[in-house]
Amino acid sequence: MNKKKTVIISSSIAVVAIAGVLAYVLWPDAGKEASAAPLNTAIVAKGNILNAVSGSGSVSPINTGSIRTKEAGEVDQVMVVKGDVVKKGDVLITFVASDMSDKMKEAEKSLTSLKTDLTDKQENYKTLAMNNATEEELASAKKAIEKAESDIADQQESIADLEEDMLPQGPLTAPMDGTITAVNITDGEQAQNGSELFTMTDYENLSVTVQVDELDIPNIKLDQSATITLDALEDQEFDGKVIEIAKEGTSSNGVSLFDVTVGLNKSEGVLVGMSAEVAITIEEKNDVLTVPIEAVSEMNGKYYVNVPVTEGDGSETGAASDTAGGQMPGGDAPAGGAAGGQASGGGAAGGQASGGEAPAGSASGWQGRGSEGRGGTFPSGAPSGGFPGGAQMGGRSSSSSTASGQKRVEVTVGIHDESNIEIVSGLSEGDEVVIPTVISTGSSTSSGQSQMGGMGGMGGFSTGGFSGGGFSGGTGGPPSGGGSGMGGGRQ
Repeated sequence: MNKKKTVIISSSIAVVAIAGVLAYVLWPDAGKEASAAPLNTAIVAKGNILNAVSGSGSVSPINTGSIRTKEAGEVDQVMVVKGDVVKKGDVLITFVASDMSDKMKEAEKSLTSLKTDLTDKQENYKTLAMNNATEEELASAKKAIEKAESDIADQQESIADLEEDMLPQGPLTAPMDGTITAVNITDGEQAQNGSELFTMTDYENLSVTVQVDELDIPNIKLDQSATITLDALEDQEFDGKVIEIAKEGTSSNGVSLFDVTVGLNKSEGVLVGMSAEVAITIEEKNDVLTVPIEAVSEMNGKYYVNVPVTEGDGSETGAASDTAGGQMPGGDAPAGGAAGGQASGGGAAGGQASGGEAPAGSASGWQGRGSEGRGGTFPSGAPSGGFPGGAQMGGRSSSSSTASGQKRVEVTVGIHDESNIEIVSGLSEGDEVVIPTVISTGSSTSSGQSQMGGMGGMGGFSTGGFSGGGFSGGTGGPPSGGGSGMGGGRQ
């Protein structure tokens, strides 16, 4: 019985071993299949880039106000009604002349009396002179004449004032172009000094006020051009310019916001109160080379793109020695290497290997990593979170880019908007660049070119593969003499 059990167990082990070998040999190579998948690319083309600060608001008139009288007076005629469109200087109301005829008669009668009195005093002076009057008598008579002349002059001024007062008050005129929106006076009514008689609004010169973040307000200048779109007029765009910038901001959720007023150059069809979106142009370039912003990565102040390369292209990526996240460049690590590192192309045992086989005698916990690409090589040592508009490979050296059909090219960039970025140098019109895509590998998500994603569509390799994590996104080479063998194997 014992021999029979031994034979059965040995046969079972042999069958399992053969099945394992066949599965390994016949299992599709995820790295090769992935590398055969087409890259997501874009063409370097000329275009326009607009860098703008946007905000929303509603349409309002630039000029509006009240019209008041400077002096009291009786209104003769109101010349306008609500809704009338007037020009600056147009007459709005006229006033009735004041009735001062009685005062004028009294003033003229007094003036006549003063003139008669002057004549009498002049005759008295002549009589005194002819009768050899004393010097004192002559001097007194002369002063009386001067006093009468002064009284006559004063009375004449009073009459002139009365004549002026009897003239009607000058008509009230429009201070600007606009539409009369309220009339608060009627014919024959007494207008009080400083009372509001009309309100008017200029519906031709309109504006939109938006709130701009304190970080953007230093870029806003007077007369900067802007584009205004209205919800009510979807198919139209209106040009405008900045006409006012608030000197003080208001706090909202710990951020200061500043009012910026943009005037519309033309306002045909626009009504006060319409909802509007405003884009204030900060910088604009036309007919420049552009690529999608997500195609560009940044590292240490330098910018890079990935470009496709054909098989057999001998060009180097220029960064084969870059490492990140504890990765080592391609090459075999010594047998029995320490756990915990990552190796590119046969790395240390116990870590992750980007393609290649683990060295013989590697410690338990070796994790294989396929050699397939993930959308291009990005600069090693990229900051956590990736680059602006680009992807972060998180620790895969650029030596893998050749295998994935890509190479990295340094570029000089200019301005950008939300979708495109200017290429100043490093690429030419018609060149092709790789666009990274987001792929998911089980419990984590990374940026790169989606190429099977570790055979994710077929179940992939579970993280319970080889001890210490198994395969993660690729086939890798089987461990030779690994400490825990095929612990979990492929699933």
